[in-house]
Amino acid sequence: MENSFISCQYLGWNSENLTFINCDIESEQGLCYVKGLKLVNCRLKGTTLAFEFSSDIDAEITGRVESVFNPISGRITADEIGELITEKDIVSEENTVISCGNIGKISDKPEWKR
Repeated sequence: MENSFISCQYLGWNSENLTFINCDIESEQGLCYVKGLKLVNCRLKGTTLAFEFSSDIDAEITGRVESVFNPISGRITADEIGELITEKDIVSEENTVISCGNIGKISDKPEWKR
């Protein structure tokens, strides 16, 4: 999908080989359980708990992502991440490269498990 605005809950769950180019995405718990996800120059406005158990991620995000949760593998680049949540007993941080100028908070559990 290119040059689009997408607003929905659970965007892309259980999908394979999704590509978004120059898109504005608003999604509560979006882009989770995706294998082969590519984001090129996308903005994730108000997007929370993104990338849960997604693998083979290649994400170039302009601006802020509210929260990233348990990505399995790949590369995520963003200007800002509000909260990065990785449960070390569930995912291996070595499999995902996160390049970000500003991560507000790093957690090992989501709020509902604390």
